[in-house]
Amino acid sequence: MDDEQVGRVYVVFISSMGMAQFSVALICDRESSSASLTDYVIIFQSGYINLFLASKIWLIRNLTTPTGCDLHNPRYTRHDRDILDHYRLVFYTSQWLRIDCGSATSYPDASGTLWQTDDDFIKTGENQMVSANNLLLADQFNNLRAFTIQNKNCYSLPATTSLRYFVRAVFYYGNYDGLSNPPTFDLEFDGNKWATVVTATTTIAYYEMIYVAQGDIISICLARTNDKQFPFISILESWPVPDQMYSNMTYDRAWFSGYRYNYGAGPNDWILGYEGGDVHNRVWQPMIPLGSNAVTATFASLVETTVNDPPVAAIIEAVQAPSPTDKLELSFTFSETNRLDHVELYFTEPLYTTATRAFNININSEFAYAFTPVYQQCDGVWINAISVGTLNIELVPINSSTLPPVISAIEVYTASDPLVVNGLAVLINAFQQLEGWSGEPCLPNDMVWQWLNCRGDNPPRVTSISLSGYGLDGPLPDFSQMTALETIDLRNNNLDGQIPDFLGKLPNLRLLDLRDNKFEGGVPESITSNKQLKYLIGSSNDNQSESKRLALIIGLAVGLPIFLVFLLALAYFLVRKQKTSTQGQVTVLDLGGNQGVTAMEQPGEGVVSTTLSTEALIRPSLAIEYYNSSVSNGDSFGTDPDIQGMHQLTLANEDPGPGAMPIVEETSMGANAESIHHDPTIMQLIDEEELNDLLRRHGQN
Repeated sequence: MDDEQVGRVYVVFISSMGMAQFSVALICDRESSSASLTDYVIIFQSGYINLFLASKIWLIRNLTTPTGCDLHNPRYTRHDRDILDHYRLVFYTSQWLRIDCGSATSYPDASGTLWQTDDDFIKTGENQMVSANNLLLADQFNNLRAFTIQNKNCYSLPATTSLRYFVRAVFYYGNYDGLSNPPTFDLEFDGNKWATVVTATTTIAYYEMIYVAQGDIISICLARTNDKQFPFISILESWPVPDQMYSNMTYDRAWFSGYRYNYGAGPNDWILGYEGGDVHNRVWQPMIPLGSNAVTATFASLVETTVNDPPVAAIIEAVQAPSPTDKLELSFTFSETNRLDHVELYFTEPLYTTATRAFNININSEFAYAFTPVYQQCDGVWINAISVGTLNIELVPINSSTLPPVISAIEVYTASDPLVVNGLAVLINAFQQLEGWSGEPCLPNDMVWQWLNCRGDNPPRVTSISLSGYGLDGPLPDFSQMTALETIDLRNNNLDGQIPDFLGKLPNLRLLDLRDNKFEGGVPESITSNKQLKYLIGSSNDNQSESKRLALIIGLAVGLPIFLVFLLALAYFLVRKQKTSTQGQVTVLDLGGNQGVTAMEQPGEGVVSTTLSTEALIRPSLAIEYYNSSVSNGDSFGTDPDIQGMHQLTLANEDPGPGAMPIVEETSMGANAESIHHDPTIMQLIDEEELNDLLRRHGQN
């Protein structure tokens, strides 16, 4: 083995996030020709940015350190970089999702990344082709997915909860419908407004954001906002953002990409994503601001770069102020007046020189940072700023600087409003039994999920959840964001833990049913003190038994007095009957067609004419009424002081079912009237033959 022989070891590590991480073999000069074996030093890096920088690599193991090998200044051959780039492409892009909207088939492109059809991510819409007069070189722009039926149509993009994603949506109208009427519509993500999409016939519009996935899908929706202007989409992409990139963006908001400039590049020198040379698939627009001069670096590669890993092509081109005493001014306009902006600035010293270049960075006229660029090294500066109107950035030279301020590239993001956390997604992610429910739950109106109800349409709100008997287990998550809920039915599951306090604070909740679960502890005061809320907690059997006991008590309390009154009335009737028979009173029974029992005084003194309906006797009506009837001795039913002012007790005619409480309605009646409503199903029926026999015995054949 000669002195120039070196050993290489390439190992690929996959992190818990699924991102590619690499082991790299150092190539060391061998000063001693006596060595007969290849010596290896194995190292790895915790990320996949700055793979070629010794200062970013940590020593893990030194099997046998070769004589003269400087571990702090390793050399890398072009071959090493090519192999590492190959592994980076294979593993980094494996988690990318790229949808060629409107394509009939999935396919890999020239770079090897896979473009997929819409089929696995949305079920609505129609595939269309742009007009033959507006075809572009890139196939992805020549077809699209159009949505002409529903007001809102949503893609469901697979994701990993709490992982950040780049998401990009691209729109190219291309007069696909022949109407020369490019539409305007809304773009939404997980129920939040993203942008109002304004399209043009021959212009490509694209929107990017960095967003933390709230669940195992990200919902991207296209919403119609104008009559006869139908949403469409050409490309939809998502890919994970490494943890170390853009680490100063807060996770409680989405960050919309407003500007991403490659300063100093010519008007046609766009860096179009992954295929254009950005391994993170970003799009860089060429820009030379007014009052600045383009400058090109005297090197073609970087020794070191920042964790955001901008493409080298965006760094070696730059702009600078006209003279060492001039400041460089950059302005950015937005439609929102008050915003939180996140700015990433990228610098390098483009010239190999001993001259001094140093300047201050001011944001909206406030000092932010002092900076001196380094030759062949890309450094980044990030700043979060509250902006009102235009965002203004100034690079102001310090007195000792002999070269003008310079900048290579910039990214400007704007924070969304605080996110509307999808409480429904929180609920779904908490229970395995609800996996598979994704997308827009309330639209279209005839496709609302079977276990909930919605109200309204701009946007629709979930008003009830009915998950009885779904086998849900574990504690209830916090879905307090669902403030429109009026009914929650979670009975007959295996839910455990404490009953959450937020349930009693939902402002519109009227019914909460948590029966037949395994909750522990007491009921929160927010529930027990909520006078507008009816809540059911415990066992359904216990509630039914209690209802039955209560019904029995009420039944006895009402029934026994009525029964006693009936016995007294019967005894009184028998006594009176005996008296009237002795006095020779004649009772006339007229079997007419009148229903009910009616007693009226006849012209003959001491004669009572009573009309009975056969039907009434065979099947008594619900009301049996007793009227004050004059008799020969002057007595009447209404003269008993116990009957004066009697109240009517009406028992509901419907069968309330087992365990239900009987409904008792009390109504004041006249002094000489009593009405008792009986359930006909409990009355003993008298057949017609028995009735005729009874009448014969009273002398009426």
